[in-house]
Amino acid sequence: MATLLFYKKPALLNRELHKTLRFKASSDYSFTEHINSVPLTGIEFFEASRDMPVLFSKDEKGDFLPLALLSLLKDGHRQLGESGSWTDTYVPAFVRRYPFALTDDGNVCLDEEAPHFSHKEGELLFNEEGNNSETLTAIVNFLNHYDQQYKNTRAFCAACKEQALFTPFNLQVMLGKKKPLRLEGLFAIDEKKLTVLPEDKVSGWFRSGWLAWSYAHLHSLGALNRLVKRQRQESPSEEEITDEIKPLEQPVKKTAPDANKTEGVSSQLEEEPV
Repeated sequence: MATLLFYKKPALLNRELHKTLRFKASSDYSFTEHINSVPLTGIEFFEASRDMPVLFSKDEKGDFLPLALLSLLKDGHRQLGESGSWTDTYVPAFVRRYPFALTDDGNVCLDEEAPHFSHKEGELLFNEEGNNSETLTAIVNFLNHYDQQYKNTRAFCAACKEQALFTPFNLQVMLGKKKPLRLEGLFAIDEKKLTVLPEDKVSGWFRSGWLAWSYAHLHSLGALNRLVKRQRQESPSEEEITDEIKPLEQPVKKTAPDANKTEGVSSQLEEEPV
């Protein structure tokens, strides 16, 4: 069973086992220091496009999913400042949801080894009656909305694939002094094909927001020039430069990571912004 990205010890949130557990929010994102891309949902394309290129990867099943390209380095990115702060304007929701996540069956899981948790500092996850605290309720709302947006994004990508809109996005640029960087394995939406989308599809794509997402993605490609310029200024070594952005794991866990006889905390969908 593949582990969740970032999560060292994922477990189902349990009212009995975690009744005294406290959560303290943190702006320390140093747990992301070894990644060079991160999954996105379509609704995030607008915000993310100001800082980072939005591209698509293809998994072993041939399904496409969007990602934010953070770096052209093999191991890590340079969006982290002092104390692990995120230096770009937008922090992807996939990052912000940590140390929590949802399983496919709607249960909340958490990383028990995350520094956000203790039994002394922070907000309790459950009140004295054993019900969700206000803090946990807000977290569950966020996770549910993220999950819904992820499903919407999968539908968007499937529709793009059906219309044959994806085209390979290959990049060659000089970062080091010895050899050019050739970045392969990523995809972009073909703008010419998008402009000739069948008329019976256009209105539906417009109402669903998919047209807007498509153009937000295309707009984000301008951020690639800024990324290249920034990485040139950082003068990476030849060993640090990558030639591949590997497809990331699915943002949603297929099964509960610690699904024993204990009963997990189930979620209920409420509309909250990602």
